[in-house]
Amino acid sequence: MAEVNDIAFLCVRLRELREKNDCNMEELAEKINIMEEIPISSDGKRHGTNKSSISRVESGKTGEKTLIEMAKKYCRVFGMNEKQTEQFLRGERIAVPDTSALLKNPQLIDELNKEYSKVVMPKVVMDELDGIKNKNSGPLGRKAWEVIRGISYGSRTILMDYTGDVEEDNADCRIIYIAQEASDKYHCNVEIITEDTDYSAYLKGHESVSAIHLREYMATKQEFLNMTKLSRIDAYYADSYDSCEEPSEEEVNAYLPDGNTLLISAVRNKNKPLEQRKQKIRWLIKHKADVDKRDNSRRYFPALSHAVQMGDYDMFIFLLEECKANPNVGSRNPFDSGKVRQKNEGNMPLMIAAWEGKKRFVEALCNDERTSINQQDANGFTALMKACMNGHFSDSRENKTWNLKDILVSAGADEKIVDIDGKTAADWINEYHESGPLRKSFTRGNNKHGGKR
Repeated sequence: MAEVNDIAFLCVRLRELREKNDCNMEELAEKINIMEEIPISSDGKRHGTNKSSISRVESGKTGEKTLIEMAKKYCRVFGMNEKQTEQFLRGERIAVPDTSALLKNPQLIDELNKEYSKVVMPKVVMDELDGIKNKNSGPLGRKAWEVIRGISYGSRTILMDYTGDVEEDNADCRIIYIAQEASDKYHCNVEIITEDTDYSAYLKGHESVSAIHLREYMATKQEFLNMTKLSRIDAYYADSYDSCEEPSEEEVNAYLPDGNTLLISAVRNKNKPLEQRKQKIRWLIKHKADVDKRDNSRRYFPALSHAVQMGDYDMFIFLLEECKANPNVGSRNPFDSGKVRQKNEGNMPLMIAAWEGKKRFVEALCNDERTSINQQDANGFTALMKACMNGHFSDSRENKTWNLKDILVSAGADEKIVDIDGKTAADWINEYHESGPLRKSFTRGNNKHGGKR
């Protein structure tokens, strides 16, 4: 027998699933009737599920059996496989991500917030992330910083401290203790999301707490289960891919445990020869890989933006010219299309190149007739503004800057456009003279501009 809070949670999940798929109640009722092959009667209608049926289910006005049966129909209509359906019907649960999972996928909390009623952040995990941030100046430290700055605490994401035995120095045991306390407090099961494999030894006797490997969690979010196959394809590089096992269309566009697609992973893997990476990308596109699909890992960038950010000009030109990557795809959470505004939203390749002062990239994008020179991001910033706010409006060997302003203006950049604060490119030039480049505000722990970029 399902608990009352499980039933209420499932009703909310059903509405969210329908709305996420841009489907109103009448449209969903029709989809269910077609799926069940309900015939059209003499009055031209299908007399099966109707709008009222959907409304009663989503408002919790049906019995538990009817609710579960209808929930399975929702899952079938929206293409969920058996494993996804099982996960969807699991009832109210809490997620507890550990340090290893968050470092593997810095945007994991955003995803967990859509799947679970609550996300509990153990303070021991936050302390570990803070320590990594302070001790590492490289990629690992930046990842830890991105995780920390991306957390917004509230009713769905909660920070919990360890209140057990002070002599317990095992971080996994402390996390399990916090998970058990969360289970007791909120009266539901808790799942620890992890990249480690050590939890099973410590979980004996904790019936309401379980551990899910990040790879397994990602599999429940997508229409495939064989993550091992994807890992093999991701690791395979050669001059020819004729002998490589072929991915399905769902697999070729799926997310790896780190939140990247196979194509983005190939773009970012500079440890492999460029020609092998290009050949792999051609092979992936041949199997219907979407060259414009964004990552769900760190910045929600498409492949072209990753190449710009990495400074990989050869890969960038390959994607832009041969692969016909869309130069106007801005950053946006691929699982959150319903939100009006998100972190770093709308940051397109030209803006990234202008922000970072990458002249060759800016010139190539300006010379591409498809590029929207005056496109604005969620803050109202244009590429011209981003160039000006970082001093890229004059050539300076001392400061290693280029006059990107003239390049952009010659390509059609409008100097009169204002951002959400009413500032123009000229205003940002003045601010640069007063405060220096805005990029310096984004060094770890010194973001005085509230995350705008």
